[in-house]
Amino acid sequence: MVLSSLERPTLSAQVARHILELVNRERLRPGDRVPSEVQIGRDLQVSRGSVREAYRTLAALGILEIESGRRPRLRQIDPKVLAQVFDYALNTAQVDVAHVLETRRAIELQTAQLAARYATEAQRSTLRELVAQMRSVATDHARRVASDMAIHSMIAEASGNPLNSLLLSAMRSPVEASSRIHFDDNRTERELIRVIDAHEAVVARICAGDPVGAASAMSYHFDISILRVKRQNAHVEIAGSLGAVSAT
Repeated sequence: MVLSSLERPTLSAQVARHILELVNRERLRPGDRVPSEVQIGRDLQVSRGSVREAYRTLAALGILEIESGRRPRLRQIDPKVLAQVFDYALNTAQVDVAHVLETRRAIELQTAQLAARYATEAQRSTLRELVAQMRSVATDHARRVASDMAIHSMIAEASGNPLNSLLLSAMRSPVEASSRIHFDDNRTERELIRVIDAHEAVVARICAGDPVGAASAMSYHFDISILRVKRQNAHVEIAGSLGAVSAT
Protein backbone atom coordinates (compact mmCIF):
# COMPACT_ATOMS: atom_id res chain seq x y z
CA MET A 1 0.00 0.00 0.00
CA VAL A 2 1.34 3.45 -0.94
CA LEU A 3 1.03 6.08 1.76
CA SER A 4 -0.36 9.47 0.79
CA SER A 5 1.62 12.59 1.67
CA LEU A 6 -0.70 13.13 4.65
CA GLU A 7 -0.20 9.57 5.94
CA ARG A 8 3.56 9.40 5.41
CA PRO A 9 5.50 10.31 8.57
CA THR A 10 7.48 13.53 8.35
CA LEU A 11 11.25 13.32 8.47
CA SER A 12 11.33 14.74 12.00
CA ALA A 13 8.74 12.14 13.09
CA GLN A 14 10.96 9.39 11.70
CA VAL A 15 13.92 10.81 13.62
CA ALA A 16 11.84 10.90 16.82
CA ARG A 17 10.86 7.26 16.29
CA HIS A 18 14.52 6.38 15.78
CA ILE A 19 15.42 8.00 19.11
CA LEU A 20 12.67 6.10 20.94
CA GLU A 21 13.82 2.83 19.37
CA LEU A 22 17.38 3.65 20.42
CA VAL A 23 16.20 4.20 24.01
CA ASN A 24 14.55 0.79 23.99
CA ARG A 25 17.43 -0.98 22.27
CA GLU A 26 20.12 0.52 24.51
CA ARG A 27 17.95 0.16 27.64
CA LEU A 28 18.51 3.80 28.52
CA ARG A 29 17.06 5.20 31.73
CA PRO A 30 16.06 8.69 32.96
CA GLY A 31 19.18 10.82 33.26
CA ASP A 32 21.03 8.98 30.48
CA ARG A 33 22.13 11.07 27.53
CA VAL A 34 21.12 10.45 23.92
CA PRO A 35 23.25 11.17 20.84
CA SER A 36 23.75 14.78 19.80
CA GLU A 37 21.91 16.40 16.89
CA VAL A 38 25.11 16.23 14.85
CA GLN A 39 25.59 12.51 15.54
CA ILE A 40 21.97 11.60 14.72
CA GLY A 41 22.06 13.71 11.56
CA ARG A 42 25.23 11.91 10.45
CA ASP A 43 23.86 8.45 11.32
CA LEU A 44 20.54 8.97 9.52
CA GLN A 45 21.83 11.21 6.75
CA VAL A 46 19.26 13.91 7.48
CA SER A 47 19.53 17.64 8.04
CA ARG A 48 20.29 19.01 11.48
CA GLY A 49 17.07 21.03 11.23
CA SER A 50 14.99 17.83 11.02
CA VAL A 51 16.84 16.39 14.02
CA ARG A 52 16.35 19.60 16.00
CA GLU A 53 12.62 19.54 15.27
CA ALA A 54 12.40 15.93 16.43
CA TYR A 55 14.27 16.73 19.64
CA ARG A 56 12.00 19.70 20.34
CA THR A 57 8.96 17.47 19.85
CA LEU A 58 10.34 14.91 22.30
CA ALA A 59 11.13 17.71 24.76
CA ALA A 60 7.56 19.02 24.51
CA LEU A 61 6.32 15.51 25.28
CA GLY A 62 8.46 15.46 28.42
CA ILE A 63 10.79 12.75 27.11
CA LEU A 64 13.96 14.77 26.59
CA GLU A 65 15.61 17.51 28.60
CA ILE A 66 17.54 19.86 26.35
CA GLU A 67 20.33 22.04 27.73
CA SER A 68 22.34 24.48 25.67
CA GLY A 69 25.76 23.09 24.74
CA ARG A 70 25.05 19.61 26.13
CA ARG A 71 23.69 16.38 24.72
CA PRO A 72 20.01 15.91 25.54
CA ARG A 73 19.16 13.56 28.39
CA LEU A 74 16.10 11.46 29.17
CA ARG A 75 13.68 12.93 31.70
CA GLN A 76 11.65 11.40 34.48
CA ILE A 77 7.96 11.07 33.60
CA ASP A 78 6.28 14.44 34.15
CA PRO A 79 2.53 14.33 34.92
CA LYS A 80 2.24 17.98 33.80
CA VAL A 81 2.63 16.89 30.18
CA LEU A 82 -0.28 14.46 30.39
CA ALA A 83 -2.22 17.00 32.45
CA GLN A 84 -2.25 19.34 29.45
CA VAL A 85 -4.16 16.70 27.49
CA PHE A 86 -6.78 16.24 30.22
CA ASP A 87 -7.11 20.00 30.76
CA TYR A 88 -7.51 20.60 27.03
CA ALA A 89 -10.19 17.91 26.77
CA LEU A 90 -12.07 19.40 29.73
CA ASN A 91 -11.72 23.04 28.66
CA THR A 92 -12.95 22.29 25.14
CA ALA A 93 -15.93 20.26 26.42
CA GLN A 94 -14.72 17.05 24.79
CA VAL A 95 -15.14 15.44 28.21
CA ASP A 96 -16.86 16.62 31.36
CA VAL A 97 -16.28 16.13 35.09
CA ALA A 98 -18.61 13.11 35.16
CA HIS A 99 -16.46 11.39 32.53
CA VAL A 100 -13.38 12.05 34.65
CA LEU A 101 -15.06 10.61 37.73
CA GLU A 102 -16.08 7.47 35.83
CA THR A 103 -12.49 6.97 34.68
CA ARG A 104 -11.12 7.68 38.15
CA ARG A 105 -13.55 5.17 39.61
CA ALA A 106 -12.07 2.35 37.51
CA ILE A 107 -8.54 3.34 38.52
CA GLU A 108 -9.18 4.05 42.17
CA LEU A 109 -11.07 0.87 42.95
CA GLN A 110 -7.92 -1.07 42.14
CA THR A 111 -5.77 1.56 43.83
CA ALA A 112 -7.69 1.09 47.09
CA GLN A 113 -7.28 -2.68 46.86
CA LEU A 114 -3.53 -2.37 46.33
CA ALA A 115 -3.20 0.17 49.13
CA ALA A 116 -4.95 -2.22 51.51
CA ARG A 117 -2.31 -4.82 50.63
CA TYR A 118 0.82 -2.70 50.47
CA ALA A 119 0.40 0.49 52.51
CA THR A 120 3.14 1.01 55.08
CA GLU A 121 2.29 1.80 58.68
CA ALA A 122 3.47 5.38 58.10
CA GLN A 123 1.13 5.73 55.11
CA ARG A 124 -1.79 4.31 57.10
CA SER A 125 -1.08 6.77 59.89
CA THR A 126 -1.03 9.64 57.40
CA LEU A 127 -4.36 8.53 55.94
CA ARG A 128 -5.95 8.48 59.40
CA GLU A 129 -4.61 11.97 60.10
CA LEU A 130 -5.93 13.29 56.77
CA VAL A 131 -9.44 11.93 57.43
CA ALA A 132 -9.41 13.47 60.91
CA GLN A 133 -8.31 16.74 59.33
CA MET A 134 -11.14 16.56 56.78
CA ARG A 135 -13.66 16.12 59.57
CA SER A 136 -12.19 18.93 61.68
CA VAL A 137 -12.37 21.48 58.84
CA ALA A 138 -15.88 20.54 57.75
CA THR A 139 -16.90 24.22 57.54
CA ASP A 140 -13.86 25.32 55.48
CA HIS A 141 -14.55 24.55 51.82
CA ALA A 142 -10.99 25.09 50.55
CA ARG A 143 -9.45 22.91 53.25
CA ARG A 144 -12.03 20.19 52.68
CA VAL A 145 -11.03 20.05 49.02
CA ALA A 146 -7.33 20.03 49.95
CA SER A 147 -7.91 17.16 52.38
CA ASP A 148 -9.83 15.21 49.75
CA MET A 149 -6.99 15.63 47.23
CA ALA A 150 -4.38 14.64 49.82
CA ILE A 151 -6.26 11.47 50.81
CA HIS A 152 -6.57 10.24 47.24
CA SER A 153 -2.94 11.12 46.49
CA MET A 154 -1.76 9.16 49.53
CA ILE A 155 -3.89 6.15 48.58
CA ALA A 156 -2.35 6.22 45.09
CA GLU A 157 1.14 6.39 46.59
CA ALA A 158 0.34 3.58 49.04
CA SER A 159 -0.79 1.34 46.15
CA GLY A 160 2.86 0.89 45.18
CA ASN A 161 2.05 1.37 41.47
CA PRO A 162 3.62 4.63 40.20
CA LEU A 163 1.13 4.81 37.32
CA ASN A 164 -1.68 5.43 39.80
CA SER A 165 0.04 8.53 41.18
CA LEU A 166 0.97 9.65 37.67
CA LEU A 167 -2.59 9.43 36.35
CA LEU A 168 -4.10 11.09 39.41
CA SER A 169 -1.58 13.95 39.19
CA ALA A 170 -2.24 14.32 35.46
CA MET A 171 -5.97 14.65 36.11
CA ARG A 172 -5.44 17.19 38.89
CA SER A 173 -7.54 20.01 37.39
CA PRO A 174 -10.66 17.92 36.67
CA VAL A 175 -10.14 16.06 39.95
CA GLU A 176 -10.13 19.35 41.85
CA ALA A 177 -13.24 20.41 39.94
CA SER A 178 -15.05 17.24 40.97
CA SER A 179 -13.87 17.67 44.55
CA ARG A 180 -15.23 21.23 44.67
CA ILE A 181 -18.59 19.94 43.46
CA HIS A 182 -18.40 17.10 45.97
CA PHE A 183 -17.87 19.56 48.85
CA ASP A 184 -20.07 22.32 47.49
CA ASP A 185 -21.03 24.87 50.16
CA ASN A 186 -24.66 24.43 49.08
CA ARG A 187 -24.69 20.89 50.40
CA THR A 188 -26.41 20.32 53.71
CA GLU A 189 -24.43 19.41 56.80
CA ARG A 190 -25.88 15.92 56.62
CA GLU A 191 -24.67 15.51 53.03
CA LEU A 192 -21.18 16.74 53.90
CA ILE A 193 -20.95 14.32 56.84
CA ARG A 194 -22.00 11.53 54.48
CA VAL A 195 -19.13 12.40 52.13
CA ILE A 196 -16.61 12.53 54.99
CA ASP A 197 -17.93 9.22 56.34
CA ALA A 198 -17.38 7.69 52.89
CA HIS A 199 -13.72 8.78 52.92
CA GLU A 200 -13.31 7.48 56.45
CA ALA A 201 -14.75 4.09 55.45
CA VAL A 202 -12.22 3.78 52.60
CA VAL A 203 -9.33 4.64 54.89
CA ALA A 204 -10.58 2.29 57.62
CA ARG A 205 -10.68 -0.67 55.22
CA ILE A 206 -7.24 0.16 53.83
CA CYS A 207 -5.78 0.44 57.32
CA ALA A 208 -7.42 -2.88 58.23
CA GLY A 209 -5.69 -4.56 55.28
CA ASP A 210 -9.04 -5.44 53.70
CA PRO A 211 -8.75 -5.18 49.87
CA VAL A 212 -12.34 -6.25 49.16
CA GLY A 213 -13.77 -3.87 51.76
CA ALA A 214 -11.55 -1.03 50.53
CA ALA A 215 -12.77 -1.48 46.94
CA SER A 216 -16.39 -1.65 48.10
CA ALA A 217 -16.02 1.51 50.19
CA MET A 218 -14.31 3.32 47.30
CA SER A 219 -17.11 2.22 44.96
CA TYR A 220 -19.73 3.73 47.28
CA HIS A 221 -17.68 6.93 47.54
CA PHE A 222 -17.69 7.31 43.75
CA ASP A 223 -21.38 6.40 43.51
CA ILE A 224 -22.33 9.46 45.55
CA SER A 225 -19.72 11.62 43.78
CA ILE A 226 -20.95 10.79 40.28
CA LEU A 227 -24.59 11.18 41.32
CA ARG A 228 -23.85 14.66 42.71
CA VAL A 229 -22.05 15.78 39.54
CA LYS A 230 -24.77 14.45 37.24
CA ARG A 231 -27.46 16.17 39.29
CA GLN A 232 -25.59 19.45 39.12
CA ASN A 233 -25.13 19.07 35.34
CA ALA A 234 -28.87 18.43 35.00
CA HIS A 235 -29.67 21.60 37.00
CA VAL A 236 -27.35 23.63 34.77
CA GLU A 237 -29.00 22.25 31.61
CA ILE A 238 -32.48 22.97 32.95
CA ALA A 239 -31.48 26.51 33.95
CA GLY A 240 -29.99 27.06 30.51
CA SER A 241 -33.16 25.81 28.80
CA LEU A 242 -35.39 28.06 30.94
CA GLY A 243 -33.12 31.02 30.17
CA ALA A 244 -33.36 30.33 26.45
CA VAL A 245 -37.16 30.08 26.65
CA SER A 246 -37.52 33.32 28.60
CA ALA A 247 -35.32 35.12 26.09
CA THR A 248 -37.59 34.18 23.18
